[in-house]
Amino acid sequence: MSQQTFMVTGLTCQHCVRAVSGALEELPGVGGVEVDLDSEGASTVRVDAIADLSVEQIRAALADEGDYAVV
Repeated sequence: MSQQTFMVTGLTCQHCVRAVSGALEELPGVGGVEVDLDSEGASTVRVDAIADLSVEQIRAALADEGDYAVV
């Protein structure tokens, strides 16, 4: 299992954390997601997965969830 860290903007509350976590947990091979919320900047999103995920995969997973951007 590999852990990757992504910085994501647009998260402002726990609802956002649940939306982002849920979307990423549905990606194939993802075993867990942990989010450190920073409502005024970029939140740290750690993803545990069988294989590395690309930034494009993360962006695609979050595209329908809200105004979130991977930076």
